[in-house]
Amino acid sequence: MGKQPAEKDKPAKQAKPDKQAKPAASGEAQGKPKKAKPASDAAVEKEKDKAKEEKPKPAPRPPADLRLKVLKKFYGKFLPRGPLRDRHKILMERWNSGEDHGGVTVEELKSLHEDWKTARAKPARMARASR
Repeated sequence: MGKQPAEKDKPAKQAKPDKQAKPAASGEAQGKPKKAKPASDAAVEKEKDKAKEEKPKPAPRPPADLRLKVLKKFYGKFLPRGPLRDRHKILMERWNSGEDHGGVTVEELKSLHEDWKTARAKPARMARASR
């Protein structure tokens, strides 16, 4: 079939002669930052120094409770029925008893965690003798 009359009326696409010029112009427009005046930099630095001197130092944070670090290792973990779960329940009852957390010590929590890790550890496989 032949060309339709509508296609004949369309002008042919012309190549843009300034393709090379556009990226350079856009690079300038997007802006390579111009160098700031050194005098204004000095003024900005003085203002920053004044702001630092005027701010009062915040009070030092109290150290985090080391017991929490060990206790968080049990969050979302499965403790199977048995002596480890019983020990964990007893420690948690004491922990939730008051503000001093029932006198639960870091050593108690660490020993429970170590026992739990050893109970979960798979026994080491014996190496097969090569044939």
